[in-house]
Amino acid sequence: MINIVEGFENSKQICKMIEDVVRELGIDKKLEQITIKHPPSDSPIDMNYLSEDNKSLELEIVDSLDNIEGRIRHELMHVADQLDEKFKYKDSLIPREGTGAFRRYKYLWNVYIDSRLVKSGKPSYDTQEAREREIEECYPELSAGLRKRCFTFLWGMGLLDFEQISAMSRNLFSAFEELKSLAQSHGEKQITFKTTEELRNYGK
Repeated sequence: MINIVEGFENSKQICKMIEDVVRELGIDKKLEQITIKHPPSDSPIDMNYLSEDNKSLELEIVDSLDNIEGRIRHELMHVADQLDEKFKYKDSLIPREGTGAFRRYKYLWNVYIDSRLVKSGKPSYDTQEAREREIEECYPELSAGLRKRCFTFLWGMGLLDFEQISAMSRNLFSAFEELKSLAQSHGEKQITFKTTEELRNYGK
């Protein structure tokens, strides 16, 4: 079921970790094939690619033992979400790549995954503190106080579905009345950035 390409120095540890987490998440009953590959040299980060029929998975894993469990758990939680009917994952709901909404969509889903891992006592890709610092990159137009309160809300939320994450990537305050009231009480509005570059350079 699990194949790894040649050239991994840590192949045994990576395969064992993936095997254990796949079984723990119950996605071993849904996937027929997992292939572990090296990430592209120009983008050395972990990534997951689920096939259209949801039967096979390609994982690009950095060949390092640094936080290997947290990194693998994070990637496989993305996959577990996609395979969960209650999550309502749809490719059509993903914001267009290269936009501010796409950057925010990735952030919101990552926060959702890491918060669940931390709450369950499992290693995560990033800590709560690191994810809170990252929110400034995604919402630079909001005041520091509002960002902090929004992050506390996001980190503490219960179960989300993909429709809610997609909606919040375009308008953070649209999916929950608590967030809308919070923004209105501060008199602040979110800006729509057409490109990631505009988002990154806001206020500079």
